[in-house]
Amino acid sequence: MVKQPQGNGQTGTDPDALIDELAESTPEAVQKMRSSTRLSIRAKVTVEPASLSHRDGRKLQGVTGDISAGGTQILVPRPLGIGDVFQLSFDREMIDLPPVYALCLRGRQVRPDAFEAGLRFLEHVTLPDQGGRESRSLL
Repeated sequence: MVKQPQGNGQTGTDPDALIDELAESTPEAVQKMRSSTRLSIRAKVTVEPASLSHRDGRKLQGVTGDISAGGTQILVPRPLGIGDVFQLSFDREMIDLPPVYALCLRGRQVRPDAFEAGLRFLEHVTLPDQGGRESRSLL
């Protein structure tokens, strides 16, 4: 991802680089880019816009399909905006991770009331030890 300096001395993300990254996020490309182990785990997740100015108190409740150090696949009742950044808060009893920011790379409707979203974490995430278990379920 390309960073460019801002007037406040911080670096920001180059919008053109993000658009290029989204354009390259085909299912085949995403599969090839996955370098970390994915855990199949069903855990509650709360999704809200990353920008404080876009938070209106409404939060989406969803469930994870899988998670890795690089991102997660979730199921939510409304579609997420592809290219938007969200704050994800996981059920700490299922996945002991602090809230994390993630970029929505893809989405699709799987049922009239369910939407799948693929998100890439924008910060390093270390998955907690699952005790050798490859799958846990809330269901």
